[in-house]
Amino acid sequence: MLHNFITALQFLTIFTVRKDHEVSESELARSMTSFPFVGLFIGLILVWADRALLWFFPDSIANIFLLLLSMVITRALHIDGLADTIDGIMGGKDRESRLAIMKDSKIGTAGVLGIIFVLMIKYVCLNNLFDDYKAAALLTAPAFGRWSQMLMMFHADYGREEGLGKAFVGHVRLGGLVAASVISLGISAYVIVHDNRTAVLAVAIPLMIALFTMLWRWYVVRKVGGVTGDAVGAASEMSETLTLLIFVFLMIGR
Repeated sequence: MLHNFITALQFLTIFTVRKDHEVSESELARSMTSFPFVGLFIGLILVWADRALLWFFPDSIANIFLLLLSMVITRALHIDGLADTIDGIMGGKDRESRLAIMKDSKIGTAGVLGIIFVLMIKYVCLNNLFDDYKAAALLTAPAFGRWSQMLMMFHADYGREEGLGKAFVGHVRLGGLVAASVISLGISAYVIVHDNRTAVLAVAIPLMIALFTMLWRWYVVRKVGGVTGDAVGAASEMSETLTLLIFVFLMIGR
């Protein structure tokens, strides 16, 4: 379990626990069960960073630093996937041209707009969440973002011949998905549930994330013939954003 967590942590974040931690493709695939735990770990860092920042800045400024920190922790891996996927889908005319655009290191107008749109929604949502509800949102959004990655890769065909996501896409086993789902739901229940209204929130978030991820996966497969690492990263970013939106929608009346 610890080996899988370290593998997932080093792949998904900037943190290096062991410099000599070499793994095979099968070990990378097995580490996916720990993805939600890595999301929770990222969330814990954001919660403590938020508390520290609020000693010096108001929420509106602290939230900018939180978004920057989240991108630094993940090496902007997922936000880059979001931009590449949007560029490819918007700019390509067929499967081959879309995949070629997604592989291009240059970022296009559509990708830039996609990044701005997602970051703006996250920022506005954080500006409308306070105290325990903000902490709960910061903890659960990264966890459900990583859970959505597993949903994207479960029994999926890889959209390329080679690529970063090949070790993961299609290699999620049912047992691993069930374990990750239990972990994600457990995190959600433990962090969120305080009363009837937050209980609804704990149920609504995984249902909406699962529905959105399946729809996004269907759309991506329709456009490029399979799931790519970029599309998985895009799903993670959009699922985090959706989680924050659901928090604001259900908590705004409190």
